[in-house]
Amino acid sequence: MDEIITTVAKSRAKNAQHVLFAKDALKAIPEAVATTYGFAKQRSAFAEAVADEVAYFKPEKGYLDTESLEGGDRGRDTRYYFYKGLSEVYRDYCPDADKQLAGKTLAFAFQEAGDVAKADYASETSLLADLAEKLQTEPYASALAKLGIENAPADIAAANDAFHEIYQQRTLVERDRALSSDMKTLRATTDQTYDALVKAINALYLANELATNDEETRTALTQVIGDLNAVIVRFRKVIGSSSSKDEEKEPDTETPGTETPDTENPDGQGGEQTTPTEPGGDETEQPQPGVDNDGDGSPEVV
Repeated sequence: MDEIITTVAKSRAKNAQHVLFAKDALKAIPEAVATTYGFAKQRSAFAEAVADEVAYFKPEKGYLDTESLEGGDRGRDTRYYFYKGLSEVYRDYCPDADKQLAGKTLAFAFQEAGDVAKADYASETSLLADLAEKLQTEPYASALAKLGIENAPADIAAANDAFHEIYQQRTLVERDRALSSDMKTLRATTDQTYDALVKAINALYLANELATNDEETRTALTQVIGDLNAVIVRFRKVIGSSSSKDEEKEPDTETPGTETPDTENPDGQGGEQTTPTEPGGDETEQPQPGVDNDGDGSPEVV
């Protein structure tokens, strides 16, 4: 009778090897056959696990929006430095006393805000929003009007908001990556659902052979078993499990009807227990289980 090979050391495979095996195994078990012969539930669970593993197999480590994010940050930094520098130029070099005073007033606001452009993304967003609001209050609003740059607060706020919109999208991606399952968990789920599917197919084939004897069922399941075993054989070669003692039983080298002497000391003290030979002998031999070694009429128990 046919049977799907169950000795497969899947845990030895690299992630890429495991993904390929899972995809090939699923392909070897057609959905139509599973539905017809009563193991659609097990195949569906395996298919879902394979899809999850494939989706996470090679997760993105970078961010597609990096260029836009950095560009948005440069845009708001440029405006911050422009208006800050402009206020300092008026403060230090303007020959008009009123405009120089206005420059001094605005320079104070920028000085109090600190080196905003060198802060981390989140902190800079908060600091620029606060600065834009402050510049719309007195005496800063009048100073801006004096210098003809009343639009400075709105300009700073617009650039800051544009950056923050991009940043929020980045946050959603980071959230999804942080909450996604790791490959170890996904592989375990794939293996569990695969094993359940294999058991179901083997059980259905065996039941048909022992009881039902339906030729169509035999033909369909034999095809599935053969196709899946081909995938397994290739997979075992890839991961080297075909030569592993964990997966392949060593042949029995003992001659039928013979027993290997037990060399363990029954009193637990270690070493081999020996019985002297006939007087004059210089060798000892181990007592044989089930043999009358000492001639007292009862077999030796070792």
